[in-house]
Amino acid sequence: MLTLDLPFPVSANQYWMIAGRKLIKTKIARSYIREVTLYWLNEKAKGAQAFGEDETLAIAVALHYPVRRGPDCDVDNCLKVLVDSLETAGVFQNDNQIRHIQITREEAKDKTIGGVRVSIRSCPHEMCLHDGTFIVKEIHG
Repeated sequence: MLTLDLPFPVSANQYWMIAGRKLIKTKIARSYIREVTLYWLNEKAKGAQAFGEDETLAIAVALHYPVRRGPDCDVDNCLKVLVDSLETAGVFQNDNQIRHIQITREEAKDKTIGGVRVSIRSCPHEMCLHDGTFIVKEIHG
């Protein structure tokens, strides 16, 4: 399993903008992607391995909201930005490798900036959900 502690992602509402006739990533989105890429390059230098294109993945995301975003922000609003950043950085090859995503909201350690902890692991291509608890057996044990 790979666990990464990353800065809090920009909102999906701040991810795209129209420039002429094109839809492009905003400056703040490109900055976040660069930050995640630099973090990943540092982790690779310490021995972390990227996931191969033939692996299917499960991702657990723990959101640590900064105070300025408030506790009532949508948990899914930063997911697109986060997943795209991890793909662009080279943590995995394609976001269609992801078969399971778990998102939780947790207390921020530093309430001024927040952060996100992402745990990624390989999982079976076909996963079975436990009928009563929605626990993915192959991920939660």
